[in-house]
Amino acid sequence: MTLTAVSTLQARAGKEDLVRAQALGLIGPTLAEPGCLSYQPYQHPTEPGKWVVVEDWESRAAFEAHLTSPHLLAAFEAGADLLSGPPVERIFED
Repeated sequence: MTLTAVSTLQARAGKEDLVRAQALGLIGPTLAEPGCLSYQPYQHPTEPGKWVVVEDWESRAAFEAHLTSPHLLAAFEAGADLLSGPPVERIFED
């Protein structure tokens, strides 16, 4: 059973460039994780502070391990200052 996670993020005003750097910086480390099939952040075309991140994982266990990875924990910690609120996440399994 695979898992797809779709997260929406909103940068705080003035933090758009930092959120962009963080979102793009997570691609390599996340793709290197066991069970990661794809990881792609997308910046909204007319709202530079809005992002959607689409991730595909081999299993729920692989995704849950990702949630405790050092690079993601660091992103969560930085997110308190960079984002206007917590990410909105939707999980889909097949």
